[in-house]
Amino acid sequence: MNTRILSLILSYSSLLIMAACGPDEGPDALSERQASTTTPSALCNAVCHSASSKISPDPLQTNGSGAAGKHIIHVSTKGFYCTKCHLNYENELTHVNGQLDTGSATIPLVNFDATNPGGIWNSAITSCSSLGCHGPSILDWYGTAGWTLPACTDCHENTVGTRRVVLGASGDFGASTTTVSHHVVAGAADPTDAQCQVCHAMSEHMVGAVRLRHADTGSAIAYNPSVPSSLEPFCLSCHDALGATSTFIGADAYRPFGDGAVLGAPPYPYATRIADSWSKAYGHGPNGHHPPNDRLTCMGNGQPGAGCHGNNGTINAHGSVNQVLATREFAYDNGPGYVESDYDLCSTCHAVYPGVTKEDTFGVLQFGLLDAAYGPAGLNGNNPPYYTLGVTTHFADHNEVGGLYNDPTFWGPAEMNLHWFHITMAASDFRGTGASAGINCVNCHDVHGSATIYGAVYDEMGYINDSSDPPNILGYMANIAYTDSNYLAAYPTYCGFNCHSVQGFTNAWFEPIIE
Repeated sequence: MNTRILSLILSYSSLLIMAACGPDEGPDALSERQASTTTPSALCNAVCHSASSKISPDPLQTNGSGAAGKHIIHVSTKGFYCTKCHLNYENELTHVNGQLDTGSATIPLVNFDATNPGGIWNSAITSCSSLGCHGPSILDWYGTAGWTLPACTDCHENTVGTRRVVLGASGDFGASTTTVSHHVVAGAADPTDAQCQVCHAMSEHMVGAVRLRHADTGSAIAYNPSVPSSLEPFCLSCHDALGATSTFIGADAYRPFGDGAVLGAPPYPYATRIADSWSKAYGHGPNGHHPPNDRLTCMGNGQPGAGCHGNNGTINAHGSVNQVLATREFAYDNGPGYVESDYDLCSTCHAVYPGVTKEDTFGVLQFGLLDAAYGPAGLNGNNPPYYTLGVTTHFADHNEVGGLYNDPTFWGPAEMNLHWFHITMAASDFRGTGASAGINCVNCHDVHGSATIYGAVYDEMGYINDSSDPPNILGYMANIAYTDSNYLAAYPTYCGFNCHSVQGFTNAWFEPIIE
């Protein structure tokens, strides 16, 4: 090719770029506009590949139908950019030379991007092979043969680009021995393809964005990693009273994965009430105590205001090294006594909220009235583990001569920090399974949300505060909690047995105790 022809070709390429960019834009603006175009082929079609062009026809018109993968299914349906398969072709001299090149076996019209490094295009027989998105099959571009999705393991047992390994020995699920909590629970095997599709919408699956299925409608929900709250409609659609009415593959909507786990039944008794709790006025939900710019989301990175669920500080709903898919350690089946790390999920976040830190909750004034407790020895013997400058808990047992809130010394000392008193006992029926465990924060507190302002405890407890003994403010539960021996032993508190029905009606001190 002589220099004059080459110059003409380059000039023509520049004109095309400037026409696409506009008079005040450069080539960088072209790539930015292409990246933000709703229909990936729109820019190419607008500049050259129009339906009426004889030199550069619209590929959606000339090769747009048929059962095998064609332009329409890739571009219009799946949303691929032209450069997904025509990698760097827009920069080749053969692209804008005015000659049709689709029939030439010598012109490299098709090259695949880094997600398909082994991909091969055989222009002689017009077929694709060795593509990660299709598996090892050879696909005839002009043929009529159909195509089905490959197994999830074909792509997700390996790292491709920035995508992490999801399946296999080092993946997110049960095949990894470090994963203690995950959505699909049957054995130590990875989920099947059908189980993956309970949650994942396959429309536009390979474009790069995670699309999830609304459990009640089946509609696709696009997940935006920069906006963690975009996961909430997906999470709450399954964790509601209806279960997964649209996406389940098990026996019914409460058995979505068909793996033996049942939403709303032990050991997952709370799974169907989360959506309802999340909308209530107190707790961690959007209507709770956090300001708008500091509100929690279902998933997060372990930092205050980010979320509680994930995997060791990353946004991951597949599985976690911590119980309940928690971002930090949270021992739900803890034993008696107090192990600080068991409450890492709660205490690390609450460390920045005065009044609800671990010291506020479990601490006392050294040698003060509450510096004693009944139960196994902790860091300070039987005494609470933290010392503070005064009483900071709003849940204490305190007696004064003539005080209306005086209770009989039934289970321990007359004055004690009641948070500490409860947390030391192995008196919990673990998630309603019958297994004995220590009492945990979630035995009393509906952490997702509650209608009860005082500590966001479960609404079923009927906990209120009043000032019937001024200046003191007292707290107590609904009468049935003291009279029905089965009441607190049942859902949602799951006490191993109801101590309060044995002791009778009791008050807790709220304020203003003076030591």
